[in-house]
Amino acid sequence: MRSAPIFQPALGSYRSVCLDQACGDGLSFAAQYPVDEYAASLASGAARLELWTNLPVSQDSSESTSRPVAWNAYPLLPVKAALDRATGYSFVARLQCLPAASEGVFNFTYRIVHPDGQIDWLGSPSTDGRIHLPSSDAFPPSIRQVVLPQRGTRLELSAFQEHDHSVELATLTPGRSASATSLSFDIDASDVQSGLVIERTKSTWCTSRRFQSLHEVSPDFAAGLLVLELSKAAAGEVLVLIPIFDDTVLPPRLVRSSSSNSKVTFQIEVASPQSQVKIALALGSAAQLERTIKACRSHAARLLRTCAHEPLGLPWSAAKALEVEAPLAAGMEVVTADSKPYSEPECVDISFYSDSTAVEGTISTQGMEDSQLLSSAEDSQSVCDSDDASTIHEDRTNHADHPPSSGQPRVGFGFCTWEAMQNHERRPYLSEVVAALEAAEKRTGTGSITSLLIDDGWQDVLHAQDHRGRLSSFDMDPAMLDVGDAAHPHDDSQSVLVSYVGYIRDRFPSIRSIGCWMTLAGYWDGINPEGSIASSLSSPLRSMRIQDAFRHADREWWVPATELDMHLFWDKAFHSLRSSGIDLVKIDAQAEWEWAQGPTGPLAKGSNAMMPGGGKLGKAMFEAMEGAAARYFGSGGVIHSMAFTPALTNTARTLHSQGMTIRCTDDFFPNIPDAHRHHLAHNVYNALLLPEHVCDADMLAHCRTEADSQQDFTGYHASFRAFTDAKLWLSNRADAPTSTSMRALAAPAKLSCQSERVRVQEKGRLLSNAAFEDLIGEGAGPALKLGVWHETARSATLGLWNLRGAGASTFDVLDIEQLLQMHDQQVAVRSFRSGKTWLLSRQSSEENSGLLSATIEAGSWEVLTVAPVHVVPATNVGVAVLGSTQHFMTPEGVSLVTISASGSTDEGLKKRRSSVSRRPSHQRRHSTRSTSTCDDSASETSLIAHCPTNKLVQEVPSDSRAVLLSLALINGFFAMMQGAVNGATRTPRTAVGLPRQKSKGGRVDVVDAMLGLIDQLQTLVVFGVLILASWTFILPTDRKGDATKSWLPWRNTKEGDHGVDGKALKRVRLAPHDAVATLKRCLATRTMAPLHEMPVAITQPEPTPPSARSPLSRRFSRQSSSDVVFSCLVDAATTIGFLVLCEGKDKIKECTIDRIKYDCTATPWISISPTGLEEGSQPWSDKHSAWRVEVDMQAWMEHQDVTYVQTIAAPVRVALRIAATG
Repeated sequence: MRSAPIFQPALGSYRSVCLDQACGDGLSFAAQYPVDEYAASLASGAARLELWTNLPVSQDSSESTSRPVAWNAYPLLPVKAALDRATGYSFVARLQCLPAASEGVFNFTYRIVHPDGQIDWLGSPSTDGRIHLPSSDAFPPSIRQVVLPQRGTRLELSAFQEHDHSVELATLTPGRSASATSLSFDIDASDVQSGLVIERTKSTWCTSRRFQSLHEVSPDFAAGLLVLELSKAAAGEVLVLIPIFDDTVLPPRLVRSSSSNSKVTFQIEVASPQSQVKIALALGSAAQLERTIKACRSHAARLLRTCAHEPLGLPWSAAKALEVEAPLAAGMEVVTADSKPYSEPECVDISFYSDSTAVEGTISTQGMEDSQLLSSAEDSQSVCDSDDASTIHEDRTNHADHPPSSGQPRVGFGFCTWEAMQNHERRPYLSEVVAALEAAEKRTGTGSITSLLIDDGWQDVLHAQDHRGRLSSFDMDPAMLDVGDAAHPHDDSQSVLVSYVGYIRDRFPSIRSIGCWMTLAGYWDGINPEGSIASSLSSPLRSMRIQDAFRHADREWWVPATELDMHLFWDKAFHSLRSSGIDLVKIDAQAEWEWAQGPTGPLAKGSNAMMPGGGKLGKAMFEAMEGAAARYFGSGGVIHSMAFTPALTNTARTLHSQGMTIRCTDDFFPNIPDAHRHHLAHNVYNALLLPEHVCDADMLAHCRTEADSQQDFTGYHASFRAFTDAKLWLSNRADAPTSTSMRALAAPAKLSCQSERVRVQEKGRLLSNAAFEDLIGEGAGPALKLGVWHETARSATLGLWNLRGAGASTFDVLDIEQLLQMHDQQVAVRSFRSGKTWLLSRQSSEENSGLLSATIEAGSWEVLTVAPVHVVPATNVGVAVLGSTQHFMTPEGVSLVTISASGSTDEGLKKRRSSVSRRPSHQRRHSTRSTSTCDDSASETSLIAHCPTNKLVQEVPSDSRAVLLSLALINGFFAMMQGAVNGATRTPRTAVGLPRQKSKGGRVDVVDAMLGLIDQLQTLVVFGVLILASWTFILPTDRKGDATKSWLPWRNTKEGDHGVDGKALKRVRLAPHDAVATLKRCLATRTMAPLHEMPVAITQPEPTPPSARSPLSRRFSRQSSSDVVFSCLVDAATTIGFLVLCEGKDKIKECTIDRIKYDCTATPWISISPTGLEEGSQPWSDKHSAWRVEVDMQAWMEHQDVTYVQTIAAPVRVALRIAATG
């Protein structure tokens, strides 16, 4: 039985297409047939697959469109390029509609025409697909036309000056009537063809989905975001609706209240007229969906003013001063907050403190010293002046010489303990954590893990059968220290957590940040009333009920009894963590506070005050936690988990801030197969709601599959994480297998700064024409497609994932240039999984030459690197840089890609020397001296100091020896001056038995000023000498007879001496920018070693044997033929791949890395191998072939001199020289 084909668009489907797409890029109709003899006959042309439609497509531009358009047949031609030909054959027809076409609904179907004329219709008239084309004369829709407010609801349009002219903004607010209790409006269902909704379907999470009709929006689950794709929009507009409200009340619910055949009503119940409940609306282009959502949230932030803090009431007021007994650990500093305030000037910052007298008094008097409040940049200087660069307490001193920093590494793996623990309770015992970390570093590389998150199970908790556990103290459970040499002292001189963290840091020096897990209530069911925490607060704990409607759970919590105690609790908690070496926290179960229920009676005997609702309690606890976190951990020190509900996403908590890290989906379940596709879908759509924040996708662990399964869910998730901007958290057990995909997320070191790493991820964007596709439906359909554009390399990365249900495959025909807005003539496409390479071009005369068929099997994925092929006119050489072959992407790894033709004479040599000059001085960094790799193992300073002057400049002509000698003398002279100043101002030793005199700060200031003046003077003198030398060598000379006269008297020499006129003048290597670069390099390294490579020779030096530092390096040689030079800047210590299209391997002459040339065939870190372009690739030339050149920059750096590597402070230039042919 023959397998059924897949069509896009499918038979029986309906969609509205904007005229910009229908008349510009055109409409695509695609089909995919599984591999069989029947499909092969279609691909060979024995039978013909056709589109049968009455769309206004005409071969004659003069044909009138006022009359009905006749039905016509258009062939679907085979797509020759495919990711995997074994999955089937693909066919495409691309049609462009007439710009003046009349508005209407047009039908289409598919058929097969056999050679004998027989026609097989693949559908019936009742299953014809329909396409609606709006009129070209129609005006764009407005918000007033789409949204119809009901009685008691006002629609207010925003002023034009407040927003971008491409986005229309408006607001729905309750009427002015004091009795207004709801906000409702209608939308015509025929105006919407599809949409996206984020709705509250779980206790502490929101989920997202696509819907085909407004009638499918739930009447039960509250919507936090509605994105409507309008059907009658000529330019493809979308309408965004975001409900916003004050977070002091429980989140109002925006739901579909009723619907009829034409109208759909939405409603929000308003608790009181004083409540801030509004709906922000934005109308923009579907092609700019994320921009439209961001404009809507900015508009919402302006609408939702931050009101003054309202205390919880007298029974919740403060009564005790803020006390923090334990000091910070030695050497521990409070992190400076890198605040990101909202950009709108009219927004008011949220206060983290109560306005009650007791709270204000406490904070104002003791907050800076005891709570480690962070001072602003403007206040830091005054604090240093008045307090000698320290705070009040001596054990909390922050010296000016060591300013506090955030300590949060942005690049590198984080490691979470939750999935990595092998015990039943998943508790982070130190022995298991160490074993898991050691195994993880073996799999991903030494030093790749830079952060650790100690998840649930580490705390000192009281467990019982009637509750889930309550927090007893802020210290760690001593049972976690199960490693003998990590046991804490018996005298309790330090906490258990200090010993735990110290052991981790000593064992793994690359881990620079350690975080801990907590809940917003302390632990799952609050605080232990009999524990040490409860006794340290100002009032006894208070009990409250948590009634979770989603989980049908009824729990009892014990929480701080006063609002001040909430601040006390979090200040003590984070102070304890910070003093133990913790600089990051993950706060879980935040949304559970929304289910808090007040008692039926008053809070205290004789009191009429009732317990505040869950909204106010959650807001107070959240602000207390955020305030303490900002003081102790700085900006970005909190991961918000189990919090993605409207109480966070649609209130001032996120609208008036930026850069928060928020978990936007449920937990990652590595062993539930059907959860994988939903996890990715929710991450993509939920992240649309928070464009100004970082959406975390939870930890990443190895996914176990059946032995006979071909699915790679580990790579499925790992590849997706490369398209996110949140920190990568691994959580693998010690016995987990090695995964190539996970290793592809290990960030390589930067060449310009070996202590830093290159990013291997970038936030992916939904492709403009794929945002409203049905991605998770049952049966075959399109894949999830995310794209990243790399501006520095002019390339892109495209990711595809199969989210289909029922084990179905995906099918897409990718127009790479159109999807990624790349308008190059040819592009090279490389598959990360298979390594296959395609060469595509839309400029070819062949049909479908620029298309790539992509079929992804169930549970599978693919990542494609797309790079333009660079060509020099009049040559047949093409080169494309494909980036790192070991990673999904390295956005900052490659930049400044250029290609040029190099001549064969002195002109070509001059251009080459200009292009390979030393890097500008501003790209160099300071570094310390190190030992040379010479055989005698002496330092470069000693080597230069003891070698003769002639030895130092033996490779330099006589005209330049004076320059080098002058530089050496100048540096030596100023070094003596600095030594004299230091010796003259040194404090004399005191006699034995006499107290040492305290050095005066004034003398130190004078010494520093004198040394700084000497350094500046030395810089000016050396700079002048180098510039004078460069001018001397490049200025023309006046030649008369046999003598050559220069503008400098001492340059007037005979021709027999090394002059610089004539042809020799063109070979001068000393230029002003070379002089500046060499000067800065000498001063940065404090050695004369850079003078060895100073380009001051005016004649070609004699060939020299390879140096010990670079065995395969050689000097520049003159070229006798026309060449093509392809160059780029590389800043990643990884293998960089190039696709070279030339006549043969011998045409790839050499590879230049930072001015040193290497023989490609004899250098171990450079490889050249033939690569076959896949079927369907654009033919390049009959005589040309494709070659893959890979340059291992890590191996190159390991073969360089240590001193030289330390001076690299900018990306390294890598160039390929290829012989050009006509």
